[in-house]
Amino acid sequence: MGHTYKDAKQNRVLEVVKRQDGTFDLYLNRKLHRGQILPDGLPEELCVRFGYCGEEFDSILREVEETGRKELFF
Repeated sequence: MGHTYKDAKQNRVLEVVKRQDGTFDLYLNRKLHRGQILPDGLPEELCVRFGYCGEEFDSILREVEETGRKELFF
């Protein structure tokens, strides 16, 4: 089983930002980590790479859809 960023627990901040064109940007520690992620690719980024799956992912996505961004501290 691989490790995700979330498993590392090193006081990091991940910010998910929805762009006007419907894609997403991910900022890791306030620096652009990945840009213009298509909606279909967001689950892979947040779940596989960062460990936010299932209900956690759904909750993050809801807030991003409502407010345009979500900060996650891990």
